[in-house]
Amino acid sequence: MRKNPFDVLVRLRKIDEKMARAELANKRRAHDQARRKLEELKSKHREEIDVGELLGPVNLRSLQLRGMGSYEMLTEAADVYRHSERAMHAKAEAWRRAASDVDAAERLDERRRKELARDAAKAAQKSLDDLMGMLHARPKDGLI
Repeated sequence: MRKNPFDVLVRLRKIDEKMARAELANKRRAHDQARRKLEELKSKHREEIDVGELLGPVNLRSLQLRGMGSYEMLTEAADVYRHSERAMHAKAEAWRRAASDVDAAERLDERRRKELARDAAKAAQKSLDDLMGMLHARPKDGLI
């Protein structure tokens, strides 16, 4: 029996959609993780530091370095977050396209099936008409 190419197309499109959905879920998890990390670093950066009354040059330099390190970690986390957000949106768009492709393939397959059923019904009706025509055309004396 010959394989229906539309069945294969629909199956492949469903596989693509499932893979796109899985990739989107992975990107969402990565995005959530990046967001949590950024929030954690923001919270840590906002913590008040008890500096005491007088800061010596060494303490002041240490505080300055901690602030710069904290800022660099925040900047890096923000970059990771923005990158993960862009990646998540790209995967969401890819999933929407894949889902749309599945719908289009299914509609095409359904239309093809209806056309085949209509053609089969026409062929059956024509065969019945031909049979009835042959029955009416045969001699009435009982000989075939």
